[in-house]
Amino acid sequence: MIDSRKLAIVATCALGILAGCGLDEGSVDEPALRPVQEAERYGGTAVVGGRASIGTLNPLVSTDFEAAQLQKHALFTTLVRYDGEASLTPYLAESWELNRDSTQIVFRLRRDVSWHDGSPTTARDVAFTFGRVKDPNVAFPNRGWFDLWEAAEVVDPHTIRFVLRPHADFMFGWSQLPIVPEHVLRDVPPDELTRHPFGTDELVGNGPFRFSERTADAWSFVANPEFPDELGGRPYLERLVYRVVPDPTTLLAELRTGAVHIYLDLPPSQIETATADADIEVITRPSRSYTFIAWNSRRAPFGDPVVRSALTLAIDREQLVAAVRNGLGTVTAGPLGPWHWAYDPSAAPLPFAPDSAGGLLDRAGWRDADADGVRERDGEELRFEIVTNPNPVRQDIAVIVQSQLAAVGVAAEPRTMESAALGAAVTSPERRYDAAILGFEQDWVLDDRDLWACERIGQPWQFTSYCDPDLDLVLDSLPRALERGERRRLYRRYNDIVRRDQPFTFLFFETVADGVRRELGGLELDARGELASVRGWWIHPDGR
Repeated sequence: MIDSRKLAIVATCALGILAGCGLDEGSVDEPALRPVQEAERYGGTAVVGGRASIGTLNPLVSTDFEAAQLQKHALFTTLVRYDGEASLTPYLAESWELNRDSTQIVFRLRRDVSWHDGSPTTARDVAFTFGRVKDPNVAFPNRGWFDLWEAAEVVDPHTIRFVLRPHADFMFGWSQLPIVPEHVLRDVPPDELTRHPFGTDELVGNGPFRFSERTADAWSFVANPEFPDELGGRPYLERLVYRVVPDPTTLLAELRTGAVHIYLDLPPSQIETATADADIEVITRPSRSYTFIAWNSRRAPFGDPVVRSALTLAIDREQLVAAVRNGLGTVTAGPLGPWHWAYDPSAAPLPFAPDSAGGLLDRAGWRDADADGVRERDGEELRFEIVTNPNPVRQDIAVIVQSQLAAVGVAAEPRTMESAALGAAVTSPERRYDAAILGFEQDWVLDDRDLWACERIGQPWQFTSYCDPDLDLVLDSLPRALERGERRRLYRRYNDIVRRDQPFTFLFFETVADGVRRELGGLELDARGELASVRGWWIHPDGR
């Protein structure tokens, strides 16, 4: 999904001495304050500070990373979920049974989960959710999760049977998709779900937190006292608030004063200041998010893979990681990051080679015949806009990329757009952009047909309109490859094709740093995201 959080320059603390700079990995279990009994942990408000706005919390149509975290971990429940070790565990479904040939699965739901308006959560809600995500009139952005799920049958109020075609990691989608209430949404036409107030002002969930209110810059939730004890019970927090603070300087000041308890995705430029504050801990976690430049192949010259490769060769991605993320990232050749079991460190990305970039541009007919510093072809200059959202890291990337491309005769003009406007530009049917610096949170299963499949051109996540039949074959084969050896081979082929054609310039996978007030306890930060443990968060009584 578009990671519109997901995003100044160098902090003085280098990667090699992160521990000495106060960075920790893992979890914050106890604030560095007096010990408290469990009963004292109940109460208080935790404020999550983020720079990205959220358009909607309707899981059927939302595209924001922060929205997905709030949906899965706070407001709704999923059928199953991953724990911190990436093992599948029950959640709304207390058990499941798969038949011998993996063509049918039966989920048995918990009987003690209710919607926040008091209605019971039943198998009809699961069937309704499935029907909506399969409906092409619904703007569900991750339809590929369920391509091989074919039919649903409600057996009884707490049992549902699915028919599916056998495929690898088939449960992944149910760990990511929150179930939505049929009784609230059944009369909403599918093509109106994006605009319906259910996603903004009339939210009815069934998770550990209930929707309270939305303001111009915040979403507020209150503890659900009816959340089942076997799923952890009532949250310790009385209230959870997600606040949008677009300016990073302001957000850091709010963290230091205690107005915000956790600052999501602390820019590397602020790490030194944050770690110097005795009330703040800076914690790193692995991330499934990568930053990239999408080239809109509908617009010249980006339909030419020679030009795209030249642009990548002209960009020093290792310098970008050092400069804008203080080394907190890994340059990769494609969509497999170091967190994935199939990651191949020997699969080298295209090198930084400006001379080779210039040669490729010459070959494609782009030459600086008038010696004005900008290449042209047929009277048209190689000049375009490179857009991003109000994210300090990405804005810095745009400036550095502008300079590096200028060195090979390419004029790239950076422009910052509000996150909602950028999302609309890159996902609209018209694809109203030339090049865009974006972020994407990779799925555990790397089912990327939404990004690349020829048949998905025009749909929201096929940003670039790039199409290659060989890649289609690989992506169609991956879900059906049940043996890891075969999957590894296909992943490598996938990596090779996008490395060759460069529909994206893959810049780096992120290592994320979050700033946390020491009075906030119970955090477990890992590749699932910052809010995975939110039900267990608590504020020390002395810090409320």
